[in-house]
Amino acid sequence: MTPALRARAGVLTGGAMAAAGAGLGLGLAVGLVVGGVLLVAYCLLLMDVNAGDGGGP
Repeated sequence: MTPALRARAGVLTGGAMAAAGAGLGLGLAVGLVVGGVLLVAYCLLLMDVNAGDGGGP
């Protein structure tokens, strides 16, 4: 399992859990905002993790 694959799996799992929790606890709008912010963080993390390979997913 490569570091990039572990990063993808961890961010997707954590993001899904955070967005679902915010959606259930605070409402759909907050859940969508949290999901959007986590998607941006996911893309930035992939750029950082794959920087040695030329960057990008």
